[in-house]
Amino acid sequence: MTKRLNLILLALIALIGLPYYWLLLENSPGDAQPKSVSIAQLNQLAASIPGPAPTEIEMELAAFRRLPGNLVAAGSGLKRKLIGVMAFRLPVEGHGSIVIDGGITRSIAECMDMQVFDAGAQGRIDRALKSADLILLTHEHPNNIGGVIALAGSKDGSNVTKAVRPGGGQTAFSGSRCEVNWPRGLNLKPVIAAGAPTAVAAGVVVIPAPSHTPGSQMIFVRLANGRSYLFTGDIATLDKNWRELRAGSRLVGNFLAPENRSEIYSWLLTIQKLKREDPSLTIIPGHDFEWLAEPTNKADLVGLMR
Repeated sequence: MTKRLNLILLALIALIGLPYYWLLLENSPGDAQPKSVSIAQLNQLAASIPGPAPTEIEMELAAFRRLPGNLVAAGSGLKRKLIGVMAFRLPVEGHGSIVIDGGITRSIAECMDMQVFDAGAQGRIDRALKSADLILLTHEHPNNIGGVIALAGSKDGSNVTKAVRPGGGQTAFSGSRCEVNWPRGLNLKPVIAAGAPTAVAAGVVVIPAPSHTPGSQMIFVRLANGRSYLFTGDIATLDKNWRELRAGSRLVGNFLAPENRSEIYSWLLTIQKLKREDPSLTIIPGHDFEWLAEPTNKADLVGLMR
């Protein structure tokens, strides 16, 4: 009886345990290496365009849902994490502002099973998009660009042409029930060439980082007061991703929202390297609102958009 029971248990482990481990827990970076991007290079680029740099960073939370940690940071546990849909406004003295990401619409929030959609917050994001001098997008997924695409299709959408579209030629969640697409004929700013960090405004540098999507890009910001920030997009959805070198789960990255996992590890290693080079650098994870809002973490983001 004991032998038979042991065989049954082994069979269950093989049938359930191994797939569970591979899909949700496996977190081997393999031979991934950090990229050659350096803080010195980013600072030099940030200073290459004359004019005033942004003075601060305002943040809005337009929607959120809670997901098991293992889904977005493999092996981090089953405790549910708040995954926020956020946008950021960078005011520039004497000039228009810069906006990073564009929030979401109610219909997309419902499609993506968001637990909360804040129409007031998204309204402030929409106003910021309409008045921005420059719009930067970390990648083309509906919970990052939904608000921009909705604005582009409206009568007030002329300002969306100031958006720097991620490269890669990928529509957001193409083929899924939550697919969103750019309006035909929309003439956005040219994409930033892969492999070439590029200054786009005083104090602001776009770092092409194809990985989570073919057009993923990180954004380095050096404020007028000298403080530096790195917006990771979904390369690091949570603070835990880059600190503990945890990619998202294979369940998500291989099947639900396909990504290049080896490149994710390389960019996570790059984030760690940049933080070592400048310990004062503040890393802004793509959807970790709770970490950003916790005062002890000293992200020092300003509250609501003005």
